[in-house]
Amino acid sequence: MTVPWSPEDRNWDLDILRRFYREGFSFLSLTLTDWPATYEGTIGTIHRFKELVAAEASDWLCFASSVSEIDRARQMGQLALGIHIQETLPVAMDFSRLTVLHALGVRHMLLAYNIRNLVADGCAEVANAGLSNFGRKLVREMNRIGMVVDCSHSGRRSTLEAMEISDRPSIFSHSGVYNLVPHIRNIHDDQIRACAAKGGVIGVVGIGAFLGDMEAGTESWFRHIDYLVSMVGPDHVGLATDNVASPEMRAAIARDAYQKYGIIPWPEPEIGWPNPTGTQLPSGSAGIQPEQLSELVEMMLGHGYPASAVTGILGANFRRVYAAVE
Repeated sequence: MTVPWSPEDRNWDLDILRRFYREGFSFLSLTLTDWPATYEGTIGTIHRFKELVAAEASDWLCFASSVSEIDRARQMGQLALGIHIQETLPVAMDFSRLTVLHALGVRHMLLAYNIRNLVADGCAEVANAGLSNFGRKLVREMNRIGMVVDCSHSGRRSTLEAMEISDRPSIFSHSGVYNLVPHIRNIHDDQIRACAAKGGVIGVVGIGAFLGDMEAGTESWFRHIDYLVSMVGPDHVGLATDNVASPEMRAAIARDAYQKYGIIPWPEPEIGWPNPTGTQLPSGSAGIQPEQLSELVEMMLGHGYPASAVTGILGANFRRVYAAVE
């Protein structure tokens, strides 16, 4: 399960983590936020994150950077936290930085965050130009050091090229189905099939606007899950939430990023959104909450999903990818 993490609000972080823990979650991969994404800023955020976890380390919370550590935490009844980054900008064109980030515990990284960078086009780019020459080398380097290639937020052609080049399974850590909701953050059938063909997993995002349900109801979450299961089978489906602390924080970060750097991290009505599909992109929607997990499990079982399929969707499928890449 992927969720954002904000170093600015320690109390919110701990409160939301406790909610996940109470609902039975055993592992979360947290998005490290840093606008704009810089190497120095990302390193600082990682250290602040680890300080928070160390200060709260107890019988319920720990940091994990390997499958064995995740498994150990689960056996001990702890919530294990991993980290990932939603952008390759911190790497610049220096592979030694990628190695450092991996050593610090970053286990998957998005190629591009909505807009073009040195590696790839993002999902908001009209040109849809795909990977750069450097981006192709980066994918191979991620394979070499054991970092999962994450295709969420990246352009359609970029993801198809990355998955073709990668010799390890790739993931869409938090995406929805475009055929159900034509939003630029959602992925097309060819992307879904390509991901599954290489053994990858699509984590179904929990943002209401991407689910086609501004209230982010569990039935809408399940609708995207069921579409994927029907197309590529349950072994290639997982879960994500993709929420931040509050709508106010989302809007503040979006305004600051746009005004200072021209970066549009997510849709906000007062900012606008580059939209190559021509479809309306609603914002300000609710997101899936931890307490909806039990309802989702009941829904999957009620629709005839075998227990093994449910277990895979709840996390075993992502574990398989982590192990294959590690």
